[in-house]
Amino acid sequence: MKQFEQHEISTLFVKNLTQLNMHLHALNMELGLILSCFWSGHSYVMPVMQDAAFCRTSMNRIRSLTQLRGIDTSKQSTINSSTPKPETSFYKAKGEVVEIKTLEELYEAFDPQSGRTGSQVLNSISVKGDTQCVTSDHPVAQLLYERKSRAEKLPPGTSPLVENKKDGFKVALAIEGGGMRGCVSAGMVAALYYLGLEDHFDAVYGSSAGSLIGAYFITRQLPYYGPEIYYDILTTAGNKFIDTRRLLRAVGLGLLDPRLIKDVITRPRNGKPVLKLSYLLEDTVQFRKPLNWTKFVEMQEVQPLSVIASGLKSEKAMVFNMKSKSFQTLDGLAKCMHASMLLPGIAGPVMNIGTNKDGDQMKHLLGNDQSHLLVNGEPLADALIYEPFPYRSAVKDGATHVLILRTRPDGVDVTGKQGIFDKLVMRRFFLKKNKLRNIFDRIMNQLHKLRYGEDVIIMNEAAKTTRDYRDATSEDPLLMPIALPPGSPEISRLENDREAILAGVRRGFARTYDALINDPSKRGMGAEIAKAMYPDEILKYDPSECDSDKLSAFEVHLQRSNPELLKEISKRVRAKQ
Repeated sequence: MKQFEQHEISTLFVKNLTQLNMHLHALNMELGLILSCFWSGHSYVMPVMQDAAFCRTSMNRIRSLTQLRGIDTSKQSTINSSTPKPETSFYKAKGEVVEIKTLEELYEAFDPQSGRTGSQVLNSISVKGDTQCVTSDHPVAQLLYERKSRAEKLPPGTSPLVENKKDGFKVALAIEGGGMRGCVSAGMVAALYYLGLEDHFDAVYGSSAGSLIGAYFITRQLPYYGPEIYYDILTTAGNKFIDTRRLLRAVGLGLLDPRLIKDVITRPRNGKPVLKLSYLLEDTVQFRKPLNWTKFVEMQEVQPLSVIASGLKSEKAMVFNMKSKSFQTLDGLAKCMHASMLLPGIAGPVMNIGTNKDGDQMKHLLGNDQSHLLVNGEPLADALIYEPFPYRSAVKDGATHVLILRTRPDGVDVTGKQGIFDKLVMRRFFLKKNKLRNIFDRIMNQLHKLRYGEDVIIMNEAAKTTRDYRDATSEDPLLMPIALPPGSPEISRLENDREAILAGVRRGFARTYDALINDPSKRGMGAEIAKAMYPDEILKYDPSECDSDKLSAFEVHLQRSNPELLKEISKRVRAKQ
């Protein structure tokens, strides 16, 4: 655990000093913004005073942190501009984009004393995943197959999920989200199911869309029923799920689009969102493709799901599960998932969680600036802000081994570049609507990108480990990341093309199969098997004509049109390999 603690300390330094630098600049800039930002009016007077107060607070935080940790800040290259920059420093490559490969380089890039804004830093660096070396020889995979081997020898009726706990390890599955990019992780968990590894995880953690994938993994509604939500339901929903016409409303300029005038007039405070999570988490998960709630509850004793979201008041990752009574019903679970998936400014108002006045019932309330209506109310948004990869929460819960499913390909720059549209959306959502200055500063300083970059670099190193699988503790865990190969097409968060989403499912399945198959002679066959499991036949039926609350649409279609293919696929799934 020491490596994670060290990273947290360094991040705290960068956070406080970067915020301090940002606020010093803001003191000179805010008055200009009062005049130039016509949609904000008097709301910028308060931030000016807050900037001055924040500068004092940040200095106090830094002093307290150094005293608490006994750290000599003069030796920290990430926060001390007087430290000589090494020849390989990105400062030597002004105007160029330099690939960052170590945490030290990353912290140096975000050095607040450089005078660069967060956006300027992102324009100067890139961070890329590099994990294609992982195979079933990785110690996390070795433990999974050790458990599978033991399970095959158990007496009939004995649950491997119970027996696994006797080996003294805790194996977690951590699933990244990413909007419609979740189709990749849907294919990945289908491959775990196909390989017969589903019963050898002690807990599942999901960030954003990863929480949805994790839920259908736990209920074993695979390999079609759960993934069909992506390529059958959401891609054929039209404006019921993704309505890009409302992007102008997200920046407060809805009146510029004649199609939105009525919405602006009748719903002046909260217009309809671009991404309608209620369609996914109410209409789909609870009715059209219902999660098997009975099975889900049963599994919480042996393979619980934890949903990760970002606490906007506490300014940290929040973990929600049935054990903590964060939810007790399918609707309650859907509300927690809503919080985890809530893209700021795009997916509507924040989700608030707290208790009633008696403190004996958990309450979920959707609405901006409404947390004060609940006892200990906490406004929540997308897990991306504080924990895009939920392995950190898994480790804090005692995980010794973590399999991490990534939805972005290796070789892709994960830092991203922030445009003017993003800035306008964030300013309107966090400052104007929710008065969350610290979260806005975090986004503008790109500290969420710093966390994402940290995680990718940590996973790159973890992929190369040669440690024995028995040499792991919750203080020094083993991590195994799986990501698509470099050059793989990347699914966008708002992708709605059915063929593209199905292809994403196939790629996720193929890469996970190739990474985890324990027969070396079968490595590289993932794409072929994925195409056999998810054939082009899927694109030939109309999902609305194949609805069933028990069978997948694909199975319904094959029952009607090609019973022989259904038998072949069913046989393949039962054989699992």
